[in-house]
Amino acid sequence: MSALSFLLFRRTLQFQPIRQIHLTKCIYQERYFTQKHEWIQLLDTSKKPNEVRIGISDHAQRALGDVVYCELPSVGTKLKRDDTFATLESVKAVSDCYMPIDGEISKINEKLQNESDLINKSPYENGWLVQAMIDEKEKKNLSSTLMTEKQYEKFLETNKEAGDH
Repeated sequence: MSALSFLLFRRTLQFQPIRQIHLTKCIYQERYFTQKHEWIQLLDTSKKPNEVRIGISDHAQRALGDVVYCELPSVGTKLKRDDTFATLESVKAVSDCYMPIDGEISKINEKLQNESDLINKSPYENGWLVQAMIDEKEKKNLSSTLMTEKQYEKFLETNKEAGDH
C-alpha cells in the first residue's frame, strides 16, 4: 500500500459522516369557516383539549381593507353562536364579527391593540382575534355545522357578490 493510499484510507476512517434522522410530530389542525367569513381552528394543546382559535378569513380582511382598530371581548365572556364578539374598524367601514360556535373567551390577541394591521398581514397566523373554550359536543359538531377550507373556497366562487364581511 502506497503512502497516499494509506493516507486516504486513514482519512476515510477518521471523517466518516454520521447520518442522523430526526422525527418530529406534525399535527395539522383543519380550519372551519362560516358564511360570514369567520374561521375557527382547534388548538393542539394537551392541557386544554377543547380550546379553539377564532379570526376572520383572508377574504374578509381584503374586503374590509386596512384594519385600524379592533374591539375585543373580555376574557371569561360567554357567547352563543352568531353573537357579536368583536368589532373591526377599517378605512372602509366598521364590521362586526360573529361567534361561529358557543363558547367562553379564554384569551384575546393582545397584539391587536397596538398592531391591528396584523389582521391584514396574517389573518390566520398572527391576526387571530380570540381563543375560546368549547364543550365536547360543539367540538364534535364542527365539521357538520361549519365549512371546511375547500367548501369555503367553493362557497366564495359561487357567491362572488359576498364581497363584504
